Amino acid sequence: MKTFRHGAFASLTPMLLASTALAQAAGEGLPFDLGTLVISADNRVETPVSESTRSVTVVTAEEIDRQSAVTTTIGDVLANTTPGFSQSNQALSDFGQTLRGRTFLVLIDGVPQSTPLRDGRRSLNSIDSSAVEQIEVVRGGNAVFGFGASGGTVNIVTKRPEDGESRSYVEAGFGISTTETDDSESFSFSFGTTGREGNVDYLFDVSGSNLGANFDADGLRIPSDTLGAQGGTSETESYSILAKIGLNFDDDRQRLQFSALKYQIEADPEFGGISFAGDPANDIRTPAVLGNANPVNPGTDNFNFNIEYTHEDIMGSRLSAQIYYTDLEITYGKFPGFPQTQILSEKLGARVTVNTPIEGFLGTSGANVTWGLDVLQDETQQLATDADQFFPGGVQPDPILDQTARALFAQLELPLSDRFNVSTGLRHEWIDIDVSDFIFVDASVPSFTPTSGGSLSFSETLFNVTASYDVTDKVQIYGGYSEGFTVADIGRSLTDATFATLTDVESEAQRTENYEVGARFSGPTWDGSLVAFVSESDNGTTFLPGTITILKQPERIWGVEATANFDVIDTVRIGGTLTIQNGEVDTNDDGVFDEDLPTTRIPPTKLTAYVDFQPTDWWAARIQATYSGTQSNNSSAFGGGVEIDDYIIVDAYSAFEVGPGTLNIGIENLFNEDYTPVLNQAYNSSFAYARGPGRTLSASYRVAF
Repeated sequence: MKTFRHGAFASLTPMLLASTALAQAAGEGLPFDLGTLVISADNRVETPVSESTRSVTVVTAEEIDRQSAVTTTIGDVLANTTPGFSQSNQALSDFGQTLRGRTFLVLIDGVPQSTPLRDGRRSLNSIDSSAVEQIEVVRGGNAVFGFGASGGTVNIVTKRPEDGESRSYVEAGFGISTTETDDSESFSFSFGTTGREGNVDYLFDVSGSNLGANFDADGLRIPSDTLGAQGGTSETESYSILAKIGLNFDDDRQRLQFSALKYQIEADPEFGGISFAGDPANDIRTPAVLGNANPVNPGTDNFNFNIEYTHEDIMGSRLSAQIYYTDLEITYGKFPGFPQTQILSEKLGARVTVNTPIEGFLGTSGANVTWGLDVLQDETQQLATDADQFFPGGVQPDPILDQTARALFAQLELPLSDRFNVSTGLRHEWIDIDVSDFIFVDASVPSFTPTSGGSLSFSETLFNVTASYDVTDKVQIYGGYSEGFTVADIGRSLTDATFATLTDVESEAQRTENYEVGARFSGPTWDGSLVAFVSESDNGTTFLPGTITILKQPERIWGVEATANFDVIDTVRIGGTLTIQNGEVDTNDDGVFDEDLPTTRIPPTKLTAYVDFQPTDWWAARIQATYSGTQSNNSSAFGGGVEIDDYIIVDAYSAFEVGPGTLNIGIENLFNEDYTPVLNQAYNSSFAYARGPGRTLSASYRVAF
């Protein structure tokens, strides 16, 4: 259970290395001017959404507040708010959640959380939503942020210190399933303080939760590990600590900030066993099994440390510099007959971004170029916690992957007129990966073959050009072309049954080409957008069924996304999103696309809708719904060839000003829909056919002082 936040921090809108004020306060229900919403994941400098030449989504603090009242993870928040983003999988893992059918790079304040060397798929759930102020999503590949941004970028912006006297808040929350109260109780607590003394500002935010078991619409316990090995959110304990301190000097032209984030979530389930008693063909759900066979409790342990420096005017340019360190440990649930695995990833990196105005370039006014460099050292390995039970001498079979990556980039922003903007740029990446000696395991024999490691090298130049044109004051069209690149889970490729040589693995890196054309619409009481996209890759990644052996094949994906928001009256606002995607693959590499991509890559049609209303100064409320459509495909890959049933989930929340604070009430699955999440259906397995949660009630009370 997450709790609704409202008060001292609700009006903050921090940006990566910069900030701007948000136009509306939580719960006002008034339309906001897109020009006041600023995104930095687009081109690494603050840019109003209305001036962006790409498809972007900004999930504001107010929207995070609303979603956190009823959802449990960042992945759920994005599923409910962001077109192009897959439906929620109701799990700790974000496996199966894609952005326009592809994996995406996740950043926290610009610090990479994804593990592309060994794709762990926990990057969205490496932070608690209580520490988040804004989420910036660039839909589609881009070369501005690299080292894994082939399908798009999700930049999670944490809370920012606030000017003025010290302000604090405290909040406590409680949640329970209405279909089965025993063992479903959840508790949460959070505290934060922020302020400024002279030139020094600070922020401290801490939260914790103890989540009970999940129960479906019929009151039956849902397995704690809903996908058998990827990780569930029920029966978990978590805590989050965010601390920041900043110093402004040189008449506020320079700023130095230190920040640290610690997040840990751990499952210790009473019903943590794996059952093989489900039967998707007969719609029999997988039951929960008493016991916990995990040698190590599953979960995520994430630590980030970040130093940021900005100078507003160095010879007419703005400089942003960042040095960061992150230490991530992911532990998966044990699947019977196989080792329990962990992914350990340690990163040390730096970014330098310079924004230089170039007035008069090509006779234009307001042109600028953003340029700089990225450096990243990443050491990743997948381990077996119980290797001594499976491998001779307990030796870890998987290699240590040690990556050294460098990149130079330049992005030109060129306003050719008051209505016509062009953005174009280049990024060149050099990636070297040292692979330690490892043991190649053929589980079908089984056999254990000592294998020599070596070095892998990649050198890629990525290009992008996009543009926007204001047709009228109310209509803007935009579109363009961009490229992305990722090493695409080399760790799995090295240990799969298809592995032959390092040279073969080197050739399996993935480059994507992305095209889109869209329009934005805005008026005094309404706004909306419509965009169509196509992306192509020669080395798209899917998996063989059963063995989950990696497949690299040519593929293309296309789709349509739409958003709409409308103020019916001053106190009522309605809106929603639409996502339609399709994709196909060339299984024979003969130029003929002969199969669909599986459901784990291409989700069914998704439609979301909401009604916000604030009838009084002391009460605000929302009703929202997500419809997931039917789907059938002819894919022979893992997650394909399954008929996906549709479902609709309705959530509700209310915020009441009561006494000195705010009472927040959220209801997930208001009408107690009996449904199976898309990914659970796509698995089509006896151990993963678990229902989604039934009606769940949460409440919290927050006091700001």
